[in-house]
Amino acid sequence: MYTLKVQALWDGEAGVWVAESGDVPGLATEAVTLEDLLAKLAVMVPELLEENGVAVEFPVELHLEATRPLVLS
Repeated sequence: MYTLKVQALWDGEAGVWVAESGDVPGLATEAVTLEDLLAKLAVMVPELLEENGVAVEFPVELHLEATRPLVLS
């Protein structure tokens, strides 16, 4: 199975998760929750792969790495 990696970083000022990926050309999206982000990625990733001529064999496994700073006091 082909694996794609997507990174999601929390933007505290905007209050959204921002996703991008070196494996998916043109991927740049955001969402308020990780669940919403995953729903967007499920639609966007196959479309972007096709639009950019990236040949992958489906099914594809998406690995989402989410990073959100946590300040402990």
